[in-house]
Formats: sequence, C-alpha cells, structure tokens
Amino acid sequence: MNPTVPHLRIVVAACVAAVLGYLGFSIWVVLWSNDVALKGDVIGTWKSFAVLAFGFWLGSSSGGKASVAGPQPVTIDQPPEKPVPVETQQ
Repeated sequence: MNPTVPHLRIVVAACVAAVLGYLGFSIWVVLWSNDVALKGDVIGTWKSFAVLAFGFWLGSSSGGKASVAGPQPVTIDQPPEKPVPVETQQ
C-alpha cells in the first residue's frame, strides 16, 4: 500500500485554479455586477468555504490527538438464549 496521494501536484493545481477562478468571478460580481441575488450567493459561498476551512483545520489539528485504547469489552443485551419477544400478525 502506498500512503501518498496519486498525482498530488495535479490535484493541488486544480484546486488552486478553481479557487482563483472563483475569486476572479467573485471580484467581478461584487464590484461590477448589479445583481443583488448573485452577490448574496457569492458571499454565502465564501462564508461556507470559510466554515469548511475552519472545520478542516480543527479536524486535522485534533486528529493526531486521538488515542487507541485497544478493543473495548462488549456486552450483548439480547443473547441467543433470551430472544426478544415478537408478536406476529395473523
């Protein structure tokens, strides 16, 4: 198993190109467009992107702090010799 992401440079370049393209579109919408709904959509998308980035940062920064305690004991609530009673329709 190879732990690296295949074509990492291509993936990063495509993501950067997409964000820069949307940034250019956003600048045009906010500065020169007269469509109020489109401005709201663009601003809302950037707000969602900020929340996503914060969530990713939070998850990746706390991901290394998880500890593996090993298998936990399991208690079976309904063992085979004590099945759950079920009523049948006739």
